[in-house]
Amino acid sequence: MQPDKKYTILQNLAYCIRTTGQTYPILLVLCFFMIAVNCVIPVISAFLPKVVIEKITEGTPLGHLLLITAGFTLALAVLMGAQEYLDRQVYWHRFKMNTFFLRKITKKGLTTDYCNQEKEHFRKLQSESFASCNGNYSYYAQTYDAIVLFFSNLLGFLAFMGILVTLNPLLILFLCATTLINFLLNRRILKWMDSNNEEKLGYGQRMMYIVNASEDTQAAKDIRLYNMSVWMNRIYQENMQGLLGWYRKYTAKLFRVSAVDSSLTFFREGATYLVLLYMVSQNRITVAEFVLYFNVVAGFSVWLDSMLGQLNNLKRLSMAMNRFRTYLEYPEQYKRDEGLPVTKRDVPGKLTLENVSFRYSEESEDILKNINLEIEPGEHLAVVGLNGAGKTTFIKLLCRLYDPTEGEILLNGIDIRKYDYEEYMQLFAFVFQDFKLFSFSLGQNIAASRTYDSDKIEECMKKVSFYDRYKSMPDGLETYLYKDLSRNGVEISGGEAQKIALARALYKETPVIVLDEPTAALDPIAEAQVYADFSNMVDNKTAIYISHRLSSCQFCDEITVFEGGRIVQKGTHAQLASQTTGKYFELWNAQAKYYQNPAAGV
Repeated sequence: MQPDKKYTILQNLAYCIRTTGQTYPILLVLCFFMIAVNCVIPVISAFLPKVVIEKITEGTPLGHLLLITAGFTLALAVLMGAQEYLDRQVYWHRFKMNTFFLRKITKKGLTTDYCNQEKEHFRKLQSESFASCNGNYSYYAQTYDAIVLFFSNLLGFLAFMGILVTLNPLLILFLCATTLINFLLNRRILKWMDSNNEEKLGYGQRMMYIVNASEDTQAAKDIRLYNMSVWMNRIYQENMQGLLGWYRKYTAKLFRVSAVDSSLTFFREGATYLVLLYMVSQNRITVAEFVLYFNVVAGFSVWLDSMLGQLNNLKRLSMAMNRFRTYLEYPEQYKRDEGLPVTKRDVPGKLTLENVSFRYSEESEDILKNINLEIEPGEHLAVVGLNGAGKTTFIKLLCRLYDPTEGEILLNGIDIRKYDYEEYMQLFAFVFQDFKLFSFSLGQNIAASRTYDSDKIEECMKKVSFYDRYKSMPDGLETYLYKDLSRNGVEISGGEAQKIALARALYKETPVIVLDEPTAALDPIAEAQVYADFSNMVDNKTAIYISHRLSSCQFCDEITVFEGGRIVQKGTHAQLASQTTGKYFELWNAQAKYYQNPAAGV
């Protein structure tokens, strides 16, 4: 498993500031002015009563006194107005940064190596990263608030410390020491949160799965017919209770820290005020200075406590940022923009598997074991075998969704790992048994693009016998599939969906086409027709068929039989069916009996 990144708070802040400067530098300017305004307002507020009291005691004329007070008040009003304006601007621009980071997360998810998407750790990172940037109160949005507050507090702390130094340096040490205790207690809470974060995420992930399942129209039938609602509701409640238990433990720890903090605050400020009252009684400070120091002591404690609190907050946000950056920097093993070019993209090449073995993890057993196979250019190959024999895994290796654990796959004698990944992928069109159509228009689904060639799409639909259904659609190629994004979207059957997927494979016009159980939703007669038509369509292409229905294999040049991750037989349908032993003969006879007529003795 890829370990999480362990960047420091400073490294993460530098990353955030650097990225913001490159993307929306105005946000940094706004944050800078926000910090300055946040610092100046409390300083003016602390000095205003001191100045007023001094002027009163000096016998300053009322008009002059009112003018001074109005000047201070006007300055505060302007600054507070600026503060409100800046706050709204920061709010808007941090939303833009959220959008920027969400784009990066989405792009990573769409382009990452397929093998990453099948790793549970990667998917958890992906889910957390979306949560980190989704909404104006997400972790990344909070980061800008935390930066503004931390530096506002730091500048305010330094300003007030400069004032208190003139009173008594020991007082500063006393205030800092008592505040530091609370900071350390809060750090312990953060450490507990970090070590127990996986438990919390696990509860949330399982709850969200149930929520998504309740909205899944494909799952709705099974949930009702098998009365799964009680079972799934119980799972949701169990995880909700687990999550509530997690928060109960967190709240208990937080309460204890808050109780200690309140006690320390009472002791700290009570002792400080007693010292100030004593100094006034001894005429060591004036009443005006007492008011100033009184405000500064209270403000100093707030500055320091808030600054240390923001350090803890930044630590918490940095933990989330580490997960976010771990996701974005998750390693990609395939060569992009640096591998060998595929020189002939319009004609099929020779594919060779030499001693290929594969396992999904170091701890698991080999799914494929010492596979040796040659696929000649333009050959139509059928791959058959029972479930779990390794057929789909073989296809995943061939199209580089995974790389072999051992051995090599060659294209025209060159290891496919040496080719540019994107160029190599353009040699293949696939129709997997778990293919996906999207809630976009019919034309976009077939073209796999926002733009498309209408005539070419219609020709592909005719080849897969979907043209008549398409002509009945209300908006033609602009008809949306499903109703997720359009009220006028059409629902399509499983067989219709498979025909659209086949049309998509044809539209790509690749030299190699791979069909992994693409006709499972069709009846045997319709399937046989599709395969017969498809064999004509891909006459000059390399075609690889995976099917449980062996009747479809008759259209192929060669049949490869998988069993237990190995190739156990190869040959044409006639050759393999004529043998009285072997896995193919066993499978063929097991299926053929369902089409025989016992009454006729056939």
